[in-house]
Amino acid sequence: MTLKDFTLTEDNHFIAMEYYALILNRTFLVLLTKEYLIGIQGNGMIGVEAGENELTRAITRTLAVRGDLTNPYSYLKSKYLDAITHANLLDGSIVAINKTNFLIPRSDIRNTSYNPGKKWGMGYYPHDGRVYIETTRHKKREFIILGNQSGKLIADHILMK
Repeated sequence: MTLKDFTLTEDNHFIAMEYYALILNRTFLVLLTKEYLIGIQGNGMIGVEAGENELTRAITRTLAVRGDLTNPYSYLKSKYLDAITHANLLDGSIVAINKTNFLIPRSDIRNTSYNPGKKWGMGYYPHDGRVYIETTRHKKREFIILGNQSGKLIADHILMK
């Protein structure tokens, strides 16, 4: 199965940001299949446009997302998705293409929870809290639900196996 073969529906995907290395972030398109959570990097570092001087504003402007910020698809860049369009989503090819992509077997998901609280550092970016996933190997991931999506519904969809 490839990305172009996957039909996006309201209950089989979401778009979320994940922090790493303390202050850095990246955005994912996460697909929910019967057997896997498939994470495809959809954007690199995102920042809030701000600053007191022109240089700072110029730098932060390059990291800012433009467009309708309530639309979760505004956070994705086609260059990331185009890179894996023809790759098999289930055989590990997407991870070989980009090591930040991931494939989590649903059978490895031990717990999923939802925190409706806002994430510090998100600035003016609208988001609906965070969804946490814990695997049987005790690995935890925190996904910040971007734009107009329901973190509660996403957590519920992940739990449905």
